[in-house]
Amino acid sequence: MQDIITHIEAPSRHRAWFVDRPMRGVPEPDDFRLTEEETPEPAEGQILVRTIYISIAPGVRPLLPYASDRPDVAGNSSTGRKDASGDHVPNPMQIRVGERMRSGIVPAMSAYSGGTVGQVVESRAQGFAPGDYVFGGLLWQEYEVLDTRAVLKLDPADLPIEADLTLVGRSSFTGWVGYRRYCDAKPGETIVVSAAAGAVGMLVVQMAKADGLRVVGIASGPDKCRFVIESLGADACIDRTAEDIGEALDRLLPEGVDIYFDNVAGRTQLPVFSRLKPFGRLIVCGMAAEYNGSESSTLPTGMILAKRLSIRGFVVLDHEDDFETFRADVARLWKDGKLVYEHQIYRGIESAPQALADCLTGANGGGKILVRVSPDTSKDCMPF
Repeated sequence: MQDIITHIEAPSRHRAWFVDRPMRGVPEPDDFRLTEEETPEPAEGQILVRTIYISIAPGVRPLLPYASDRPDVAGNSSTGRKDASGDHVPNPMQIRVGERMRSGIVPAMSAYSGGTVGQVVESRAQGFAPGDYVFGGLLWQEYEVLDTRAVLKLDPADLPIEADLTLVGRSSFTGWVGYRRYCDAKPGETIVVSAAAGAVGMLVVQMAKADGLRVVGIASGPDKCRFVIESLGADACIDRTAEDIGEALDRLLPEGVDIYFDNVAGRTQLPVFSRLKPFGRLIVCGMAAEYNGSESSTLPTGMILAKRLSIRGFVVLDHEDDFETFRADVARLWKDGKLVYEHQIYRGIESAPQALADCLTGANGGGKILVRVSPDTSKDCMPF
């Protein structure tokens, strides 16, 4: 069979980020190294993609090297056991010093494991041509060769191409799985959502409100709290930088909390957990406050027993079979005008390390964080 080789012009050299050293606390730009190198070439069955958007998410921090002792959140399913060889759960690979920085999941769990969106510039694969927009890249770099078995072709006339990193991306999918599969939410119940203005939290807030729950968010700063109430529809929002969380909950929810959807853990966790009602549920989605090793949380075992509480941790990688259902559900809600999903864009590949630091500290303006590496030429195709 004759090779299918089509291409448009790509530069001979491009730039890529590498991990340069172990990191102490919040990663700093100097922990990474931006290197110029030859642009890669695709082999048979592969495509060369110009990166347009990179997804930035706090969950990458536990995969990066630590300069001091690794916090508990940086372990995997084998933590605490001598032999975990019988486990059948996915554990993404760590990113070591000297390796390329990434935003996607390695090893890939499905076609939804990517962390970048881009445009095909050269193809040696059936079904892909220069000019196509695709989701599936993994790395912080300007051009990337991809195996098309783990790539999704995107239609800019259906959804904006960045939607597969935002509206229907991995973070949004995490919120959907956590709420739909684990909260067991009922109309009239109360739910507290930490990091409510973030990429996961903002979807959970809206889904819970649509289901008739009383929703209280927790966020950093007055602007984020205003967004959570005015744009997402929460009943109230606690500014964790200015209020005592326990006192605020006593004022807003004096009868207690049915569900705590926890995205941060750390010092925020116990005040909410202590106010769970009997048969309350703690859904452990993320531990962003602990990823840098500066905070930790301790749960009271006696209270768990006395209140008959349920604690559920979940990893979205266990739910890849749900992705198409999630994507259709959320896309429909957005097209019907029933869902808000904000994102913030950092410009230029040089900004990626700072974007990650802002994501981990809450210094960004709220919503999902993206880095735009190159021009988004898809906007001419969009009807929105």
